[in-house]
Amino acid sequence: MCGGSRDSMLQTLLGAAGVTWRPLAESERVEAEQQWRAVYGEAFAGRPRLRHGTRAEFEFARQLADRWLIVPLSSGFPGTSVARYGSVPTGYECEGALVPLGAAHNVEFSVSPADLSWTMLHTHEDHALGGPYFIRREWLPD
Repeated sequence: MCGGSRDSMLQTLLGAAGVTWRPLAESERVEAEQQWRAVYGEAFAGRPRLRHGTRAEFEFARQLADRWLIVPLSSGFPGTSVARYGSVPTGYECEGALVPLGAAHNVEFSVSPADLSWTMLHTHEDHALGGPYFIRREWLPD
């Protein structure tokens, strides 16, 4: 699946749910990914209080956020099935209720509020060999 069709799929899911979104400039996406990796860089390798699969979706559904980011990942990630194939899709800043994005399969991305208090990580292997994953920042070891 090419970057354009991945973007179309996410935009369609967001629009159908009434979410207002704007594409992140590439520099914003890179900065958001760097910040995300600074917090969650080792979070999935050691498997702390981590939820995956249906349990991750349940935790995600319980979160409240009016503003949130979708940040595609540009490279693999330790402890997960994240792998980068092809171009990196566009990132998005979203406003509105959280939307389950499991239908956006074959896309490697995180969903988090700007404060990174939690994250949902989707992979191309969601519900197969790994993912989605959910973790709260407070669950990380010190």
